[in-house]
Amino acid sequence: MKKIETNKESLLKDLKEFYNPNIWHYITINGVDLGEELELQYYFTKYSSLEEAICYFIKVDYEEEVPSIIDLIPSAYLAEGEAVDMFGVKIKGIKKGTFLEPDSIQMPLRKTP
Repeated sequence: MKKIETNKESLLKDLKEFYNPNIWHYITINGVDLGEELELQYYFTKYSSLEEAICYFIKVDYEEEVPSIIDLIPSAYLAEGEAVDMFGVKIKGIKKGTFLEPDSIQMPLRKTP
C-alpha cells in the first residue's frame, strides 16, 4: 500500500486531483490517536486490482478544523461522523451524534480528553 502525507490545507485539492470514481473505490477514513494529535487516513483501492491501495493521511491537533470530503465523496459522511464521535475531531459541517447518543461515553477512542 502506498501512503501519501498531505495536510488539511491541501487535502481537498490532492484528493480532487487523485480521485476518479471509475478507477478508485473509496473505502473509509481511519483515525489514529497519536496523543497530542490525530492522524486521519483516507483509504482507496483500485477496482481493477484490490492489491493496489492508497492511503492519503493528514496529522492535525484536536482543536483544528479539518475540511470535509463529502462534496467529493458523498458516502464519506458516515466515516466523518464516526471520526467526530469517536475521536472528537472537528470536521467542517459534521455534527456529533452520528453514532453516539448524548448520554454515552464521548470520544471513546481518544487517548486524552
